[in-house]
Amino acid sequence: MKLTVFQKEALRRSDAGFMLMLWRRQAGKTTLFASRALKEMANKPGCLVTYASASLLVGRELVVKEAQIWNSILDDFRARLNNDMQLSTSADGLSFDDFCDIFEHNKMEVKLHHSRTLYSRTLLIAPNPATARGYSGFVMIDEIGFIRDFRDLWEAMEPIASRDPDFRVMMATTPPNDDAHYSYELAVPPEGMTFDAPVAQGNWYTSQANVLVHRVDVWDAALAGVKLYDTNTRKALQPNEHRLQAIDRDAWDRNYALQFKTGGAAAISLQSIHFAMSKGRDLGLALDLSSAGSDVLTKFPTDWRALIGNGKVCVGIDPATTEKEKSNPTGVAIIEENENYILRLALRFKSSDPAVVKSVLRELCNLGKGRRPHRIIIDATSERFFAAEIKKEFSSFCPVILVVASEKTIYMSQEMTFKAYLGNLLVNTMDDGSFLMPEQRWLKDDFRLVLREKGSFINQIDSAGNHGDVFDGSKHALYGFFSRSGPAQASAAQVGFWNLQNKSHINKLFPHHNDNQNQSLALQI
Repeated sequence: MKLTVFQKEALRRSDAGFMLMLWRRQAGKTTLFASRALKEMANKPGCLVTYASASLLVGRELVVKEAQIWNSILDDFRARLNNDMQLSTSADGLSFDDFCDIFEHNKMEVKLHHSRTLYSRTLLIAPNPATARGYSGFVMIDEIGFIRDFRDLWEAMEPIASRDPDFRVMMATTPPNDDAHYSYELAVPPEGMTFDAPVAQGNWYTSQANVLVHRVDVWDAALAGVKLYDTNTRKALQPNEHRLQAIDRDAWDRNYALQFKTGGAAAISLQSIHFAMSKGRDLGLALDLSSAGSDVLTKFPTDWRALIGNGKVCVGIDPATTEKEKSNPTGVAIIEENENYILRLALRFKSSDPAVVKSVLRELCNLGKGRRPHRIIIDATSERFFAAEIKKEFSSFCPVILVVASEKTIYMSQEMTFKAYLGNLLVNTMDDGSFLMPEQRWLKDDFRLVLREKGSFINQIDSAGNHGDVFDGSKHALYGFFSRSGPAQASAAQVGFWNLQNKSHINKLFPHHNDNQNQSLALQI
């Protein structure tokens, strides 16, 4: 079993009572833990190692994967042991499925026999605060960022390293997506500390909670030979290339770049919004007509079309046919593709009359000079019948696409809901600096109402009933540039090298065919 440079670095460090591995995903944490457990068992006859992993709580697939790793490591160690030692497990002689079953139900035990009467052992269990008070010896806890009640677990096991100088606690995680999780506090580096240059051995630092941390991000691991691959072509990728392909870059930043993000809730950072508004300050118009009622169109500037250039234009709409004081407004976005994606018009209004919404949409479909939108994309999640009416009435203007947030789509071989896909599409475009928008306080607040949650997005509702309506309209409009629906066109094209005007080529090869037959043969060839 060949270990990487940073795995060897962590394996040799045994002086700290508490040690935390802050490593990028899939860097070999389980392999390190298994190696360290077997090292302790070999060096300290009679010792007990307790290995607890959150993977044992979060799904059969992860359990099987972790069992595979342990199975292969144990086989490797059996081959390396000298004749004086014997390695046995509670799953010896069983099939791999039975091995996984024992692993999953916390019945996995590994013993290293030093003699007939003396052995060391490792117990593989799920983390549980109720049983943590019984931990002793060497304790290893994997994926602590996924343990919901980790603070209680920590409180129960903290005295372990205090009551005996030979006891050790070793943990591993990536930054959690919630800065309220206790693992965030344990691992966050000192204020102002940066990790600019990659180091193959990883970086050591003492966290603000006085815990020794070994940090290995994606660039450190790449320098040590741990590669990343394209999910489709399987081509090796550099870290920055891999990030560009990620649909959820916030998760990438945490899982690979090991970035600690305070708040961790807002989908779009203030930095991205400020950049988009500074570059798009005079390029678009933001209209909050929530109080206009049915008089929305009378409030429209007569020259709003002058903002639109010659690029492709898509219209996104998040409908809400109500007009109560705290009801959700309708959000509309007109985006033009012109080097960047420019939000030419951001609009929100309230009306209980579907006819008003349709009249506004007719106004927006007239771009001037006989031009019409490339696509209209409308959210059909909660207003399905109304969205179907829009599609029926407006398909004569341009293709109309209905989007249901809960329906699934595939991106880069990953299945996700349209809500997750479209939200990430807009967030990534803004993070890349390719989305420009008008500078208005209400518009910034609208975008900041959208939060990340469990790999997707949720919309907060403010005191006026707004809930990221233009954000949703914008993600729909942006989707119009990437969707593939619309009318198909077919036209004839010559295939091959035949010159149909010079029929002598055909006559020499097919002298018994008439002109029509010869032309048909030429087209076939």
